[in-house]
Amino acid sequence: MKITDLNGFDLEIDNLQLAIMQADDYRHYHHLNPEYHRIDEQLQKYWEDVYQKLLALVPT
Repeated sequence: MKITDLNGFDLEIDNLQLAIMQADDYRHYHHLNPEYHRIDEQLQKYWEDVYQKLLALVPT
């Protein structure tokens, strides 16, 4: 399986359930230092997109 991230790169998915769990964790991470707020917003947007794309791959 593959998805394309926000930067246009193809990501190969070997273990869908593990990838979903990891993306779910990453989309909630943030730095304690408020100086990283802008970077955190970008990273959260990226991981939310990856997470949603992975969920779309789950068979119904």
